[in-house]
Amino acid sequence: MSIDVIFLGLDGVLFDTEALHLAACNAAFENAGLSVRWSLPALRAAAATHGYARAIGAAINGEVFARDKDKVAALYADKHRHFHQAITAQPQKALQAAMVLIDDAISAGGKICIVTDLPAHSTSALLSGCFGADVNSLFTVVSGGASFEGPAGTGPYAHALAAIGIAPQDAIAIDTAVPALQAARELGLWTVSVAPYGNDVVRPPQFITFDALSELQASPYTPDQQALQELAA
Repeated sequence: MSIDVIFLGLDGVLFDTEALHLAACNAAFENAGLSVRWSLPALRAAAATHGYARAIGAAINGEVFARDKDKVAALYADKHRHFHQAITAQPQKALQAAMVLIDDAISAGGKICIVTDLPAHSTSALLSGCFGADVNSLFTVVSGGASFEGPAGTGPYAHALAAIGIAPQDAIAIDTAVPALQAARELGLWTVSVAPYGNDVVRPPQFITFDALSELQASPYTPDQQALQELAA
């Protein structure tokens, strides 16, 4: 097999944003008059099902609050605002292991794409703050504010692959968020989780290397794609 396209998430994949998301969530809770305050384990538990960008949604569990769409929207907006302020005040450095993977993949002729549910303006701020004018030369596709809901074939991975003319089986998604990984799997991409949470998530002991991509057919890090295709047939 060959991997021609690598999709990377931002949270916990290209950048270490956990502490920033935690601070932003707690600030939004306080501003909303909620008594809840999260610790790091609580954030990780929420991110396990919602992803870091939308983890605060796990706290919307009271019937009155959940039915008030304006309050819910304001909570998300406030959290995103605090996160955006943090990354613009102090630009983030890319994780070294991710940069090694990017450099090796590009040297081998592969394409690197960014797909994330972080708001588009925060996606732009993170990438431009780290890479400056090199963003356009490093990344073939950048999609911020992505939604991973909806039928397979209609989401951000499908649109990106169609734009660059690559089949799903020749692409891989590396992410920490279950929604992103599930959407990739349903489309037929290979997947690797590098999430720091949950005992049920099988993941490599360290960030996957480019050389390891050729071993994915028998890997515990990703579903058996041939078996999935046989079941679907």
